[in-house]
Amino acid sequence: MTTDLLDNDSRARTNVPATVAAAVFNALIVLFTVYGIIRFFTVGGSGNMAVFNTAAFRYFTVDSNILVALASLLILIAQIKSLRNGIPVSRRLMAFKHVGATAVGVTFFTVFCFLGTLYGYKAMIEGVSLCMHLMTPLLAMLGFWFLDRGQETRFRSVFLGLLPTALYGVVYIAMTVFQKRWKDFYGFNIGGRWILSCVLMVIATFIISAGLWALHRATGKKNRGEAS
Repeated sequence: MTTDLLDNDSRARTNVPATVAAAVFNALIVLFTVYGIIRFFTVGGSGNMAVFNTAAFRYFTVDSNILVALASLLILIAQIKSLRNGIPVSRRLMAFKHVGATAVGVTFFTVFCFLGTLYGYKAMIEGVSLCMHLMTPLLAMLGFWFLDRGQETRFRSVFLGLLPTALYGVVYIAMTVFQKRWKDFYGFNIGGRWILSCVLMVIATFIISAGLWALHRATGKKNRGEAS
């Protein structure tokens, strides 16, 4: 087993083009997220997120983008170091990126499979929403699938991918259903069916998390096979 791990690490060192491309993807994620946050504090949001200042943080979209941007920034730093010293990105950082990619994956699929039917798809990609609903999620998911390489993540990272959705869900239901301090802007309590919405969101998040993990792992094995 030790030999296999060393072989994997050795092969990871040689994939310079993929590492450079992954670094570009991660840099764009960070830049798009910084741009989006700045807009909320200057000109305000748009579409279904037409709010100002800290009110933006009540949206899972914004929180998930910040999460994946933080993961992308840390991996970007590790990837730059990897290009210099050949040391692959650590398993913990790869798991962090997996969690972030899952979170924005939830944002992406919720927007284009559900919210777009409520608010219209134009509102979903106006202004800052274009970055946070579409561009950053695609960069994160495709980048993690095809480009981000390092020490392989374990299957338990799939369950870590559930945490952002679960934690946000607790806050959202508390604020919209019980305390009624937030408007039900995600429509999860339409018809009083918030319990069903919670179950469906957890299932959907698990599918996204497991799918990203499996695709990332399969692509990594394929690349190692081609390198051997």
